[in-house]
Amino acid sequence: MNRVNSWDEFQSLEELLVGSIYDSSFFDKVKSVRARDAVKRIFDETQEDLDNFVETMQSHNIKIYQPSTKELGYKDSIMDYVNEEGQLGHRKNSGSHEDDKSLYHTGIRGNLIPNPPLQPRDDSIVMGNKIMVSDPYTFATKGLVIKMEEWFGKENVDCSVHDYEFTRSDKNLKNLLKRNNMPVTRANINKMREKDKLGSFCSPNLTRIGKTCLVDTWQVPTLVDDYLVKEFPNWNYKEIYIGGHNDAVFSVIKPGLVIASRDLEPYKDVFKGWEIIWFEDPNWKQVKHWQRLKYKNEGKWWVPGEEENDEFTEWVESFLPNWTGLVEETIFDVNCLVVDDKHVVVNSDSPHLLESLRKHNMEPIVCPLRHRFFWDGGWHCLTLDIKRKGGQIDYGI
Repeated sequence: MNRVNSWDEFQSLEELLVGSIYDSSFFDKVKSVRARDAVKRIFDETQEDLDNFVETMQSHNIKIYQPSTKELGYKDSIMDYVNEEGQLGHRKNSGSHEDDKSLYHTGIRGNLIPNPPLQPRDDSIVMGNKIMVSDPYTFATKGLVIKMEEWFGKENVDCSVHDYEFTRSDKNLKNLLKRNNMPVTRANINKMREKDKLGSFCSPNLTRIGKTCLVDTWQVPTLVDDYLVKEFPNWNYKEIYIGGHNDAVFSVIKPGLVIASRDLEPYKDVFKGWEIIWFEDPNWKQVKHWQRLKYKNEGKWWVPGEEENDEFTEWVESFLPNWTGLVEETIFDVNCLVVDDKHVVVNSDSPHLLESLRKHNMEPIVCPLRHRFFWDGGWHCLTLDIKRKGGQIDYGI
C-alpha cells in the first residue's frame, strides 16, 4: 500500500499535513507593548483557528500530521535569536542547525526571525506517490523534510531539486531587485540573471488535475523541460502564465467545476466545457484606514483593528518584512481545500461563495482563518494533502 497518494485536488481526502506556528509566549520579551499585544493576539487566534480546523478534519476521519515548531528546530523565545552583541537575526542564530552554513540563505531574505512552518504547500507538493520538495533550503522545510521521511518513508520524499539550477524569469528578477532595493533596469536584470540562479521554485505554481498538471512559468520559464518531465514524467504538463501562486487564483473543486478570480480568464479554455464560478477582486477602499496603512506597508498585510497601531506596523516591517505577502492581490475565497465530492473547506462565510458551492451540491465547511490577511494564505496553503483515495485519472483537461 502506498504511504503517499494524491493525483489531484479533489478525490476523497484521507491524510493531511497541517502547518504550525510559534506559541504566543515566543514574543513575551518584545519591548513595545502595543506591538507585543498585537502580535500575540495574531498567534493566539491563529492557534485557535488551527485547533478548530484540525478538530473539524478529524471529525471527517482524516488523519492529521502536524509537527510542532520545537520538533522542527525552532527556539522557544525571540530572545534565543539575539546574539551576544544584542543583534536579532536567525542567519547568525539558526535554531538547532547553527553550524549549517546553507541556512544563511533562507529562501526569503530580510527576516530576522525564522518564518513559522505554517504553509507547507509553499515548498512541497504531492505528485502521485511522491512528496516533491520544491524548496528544501528554507528553515521550515529543512526540518519538515526530516519529519516527512520519518512519517512517510525516505523513499517517498523527493528532494531531486537539489541537483538542479534554474534561470529566473524577468518577473522574478524584478521582484528580487526590488527586494534588494536595487534599480529595476534591463542592465541589472541581465546581470542578476547570470549572477543569481534559482535552486528551487514555488510548489503552488503547479496544479494537479489527474493526468494533467498546470504549470505557471512566471518564476522559472523552463521548469517543465528542465525538471518536471525528467523527474515526474507521468504527467501531461500544460504551461500557463498567471504570475503567482495558482491557489491564490483558482481551485478545482471537482471534475467540471472551478472557482476562480478574473486572473484565470486568459486560460478559461483550459477548462473548456467546465463551469467556472468567477470572483471579483475585493474593494479594499471599504476597509477603514486602508490607504493610510497601505502607505506604510505597501498593501502587503492587514490585521483588523490594528490599522492605526504604528508601533506594530513598524515592528512587523522592521523585523518580519517577508513573513507577509501581498494581500491586495489575493482573493482568499478561491483558496479552498476539498475534503470529498460533497464537502469543501472555506476560509469565510462569503454569501457568494457558500451559495455557489451549494448550488453545485458541495457543502462548504466554514473554518475561520481570522488572520489570513496577515499570513497571506488560506486553508489550501496551510496544508498538504498526503493521501487521497483513487489514482491518476484523465479528466479531459
